[in-house]
Amino acid sequence: MTLKPPALSAIASAALRSSEGAELVASALWQNSTCAVLILRRPGCVLCRDEAQRLWALKPEFDKLGVSLVCVVHEWIQREINAFTPAYWPGPLYHDTSKSFYAALNNGTPLRGSLLPMLNPWSDVWKRIRAASKTVKEHNLAGEGAIMGGAMVIRQGEGGVAWCHVESTIGLVADPAEVLAAAAKEVRAHGNGKAAAAAAAAASGEAAAAQAAASG
Repeated sequence: MTLKPPALSAIASAALRSSEGAELVASALWQNSTCAVLILRRPGCVLCRDEAQRLWALKPEFDKLGVSLVCVVHEWIQREINAFTPAYWPGPLYHDTSKSFYAALNNGTPLRGSLLPMLNPWSDVWKRIRAASKTVKEHNLAGEGAIMGGAMVIRQGEGGVAWCHVESTIGLVADPAEVLAAAAKEVRAHGNGKAAAAAAAAASGEAAAAQAAASG
């Protein structure tokens, strides 16, 4: 479910820890460029693994926009992390130790989803599970799976959260194409530091080549 973006202050000072153990403040993720963040519910979940690999498949398109792509988890079980990355998510992965991103999706408190639909084999949740199982063959039930995830597109610097989706029910995740479209819309509207730098470098190179040709 797409919702009104939260205030940047809700996530900017969040303490994150990388897979290598390095600690950083969340605002560093979008300091130099627009950033798309996958807020994952559970690394071992078939739905979450499918969501992650489908979003990562679009990385070349995010790269063209100059938009970085990262993932955060609220629980760090090392064996689950090892199984999740790089198989389903080869990119940057961070532990949101304070669950700040999850809380920001629900006005300050992480949203807990109901597991009752799992009891009905004809529910929409099971339809999504069966669809995801076609591409994700290995998955498990390890870890906390009731804290809902989502996705955000965050503007460079102090620009704020441009777009936000919350997993209102289990497996009702953002369409990766929708995340990409939100990032593209943001870059078109406000530009992007990384993309602008790349364009400037290319223009500078072309100018230098033209000057050299003229001199010759």
